Amino acid sequence: MDPVSNPYSPGAGIQPPELAGRDSDITGFQTLLARASAGRASQSLVLTGLRGVGKTVLLNDLARRARAADWIVAQVEARPNADATEASFRVTLARSLNQSLREVTGRGGLRDKVRSALGTFKAFSVKTDPSGTLALGIEIEPRSGRADSGSLELDLSELAFDLAASAADLGTGVVVFIDEMQDLLEEELAAVCTAVHETGQRSAPFYVVGAGLPSLPGDLAEARSYAERLFAYRPIGPLSADAAATAVTRPAELQGARWEDAAVEIVVTASAGYPYFLQELAKATWDYAAGPGIGPADARVGVQVGSEKLDTGFFRSRWNRATPAERAYLRAMAEDGDRPSASGDIARRLGKSRVQQVGPTRANLIHKGLVYAPEHGLIAYTVPGMASFILRQVD
Repeated sequence: MDPVSNPYSPGAGIQPPELAGRDSDITGFQTLLARASAGRASQSLVLTGLRGVGKTVLLNDLARRARAADWIVAQVEARPNADATEASFRVTLARSLNQSLREVTGRGGLRDKVRSALGTFKAFSVKTDPSGTLALGIEIEPRSGRADSGSLELDLSELAFDLAASAADLGTGVVVFIDEMQDLLEEELAAVCTAVHETGQRSAPFYVVGAGLPSLPGDLAEARSYAERLFAYRPIGPLSADAAATAVTRPAELQGARWEDAAVEIVVTASAGYPYFLQELAKATWDYAAGPGIGPADARVGVQVGSEKLDTGFFRSRWNRATPAERAYLRAMAEDGDRPSASGDIARRLGKSRVQQVGPTRANLIHKGLVYAPEHGLIAYTVPGMASFILRQVD
């Protein structure tokens, strides 16, 4: 069929034509917005799951809904070992808030609380970037003694409260979306927790929606022991069979094409319900099929072509980032399939008498985002299907 009209869109964070299977997550967030507007508190949210399950897509959708409700919105992607002058959490947060606050200043003039909050942000941004490149674009003097100490924990809490108080005066709130949240430094996670905790205690509508690997709840607990009470944790996993089928069939129907049930089952089964895989396999099937009907033979070819593309792109790009020693470690993990591996078992398979001997390799793989520690003494792949890919490799 015509590749130009192909409705499927595999890619990192790209919104699929049908965001299926996430209704409860969206409803939960909309409830948070509504409760805040009514002056009622809610917990912030943390979305956890492997790569490829659609966390970023969901995060972007929730951010769009918050903006549509006229909330002050910031979106940040955490980066491991970010350069403090270019991509630290403080800098990226200030840049994103700057854009959102410029929009707020264009709505209905500057009330006293809004002007005061902008002064706090100006102080925060000047301390973040003394060169002044984060200036709001309006004449606001930095507010002395607020968010200008240089301590991220103190400054973020003061900024969060002042912004939330001004947003409440406008009948909305503030929400910060943090993707790859597990890559924040421990002190940055601690600062986020403190800001959420202190604004919550003062009934200020400031919320954080974070997304990260399944290890993120443990990282937050390490940063602040009370983190488990600050956030509602929502695991984001593979789609159910029905939701995956909807994600496949509905975009095609809008283009005047129809999937046979058997063809849908082939693609859904091969994808294991993972949204990224689903988009890749459905796209390949569409490109091969003559149409307007899509049958089992089309699906089988689509799965083969799509799987090869996943091997050469999605999986291969990760494999190529590993050194020979790291590949040996990843191979040793593959004996357990996609299940978590015990660190002691990996050391034994690599012929080491002590776990500590492979500790540096494990640490490097975590740093590269190829594996994560679901709990103490265990290690797992960050992407589904990695074990099968590794077992197919000869290098």
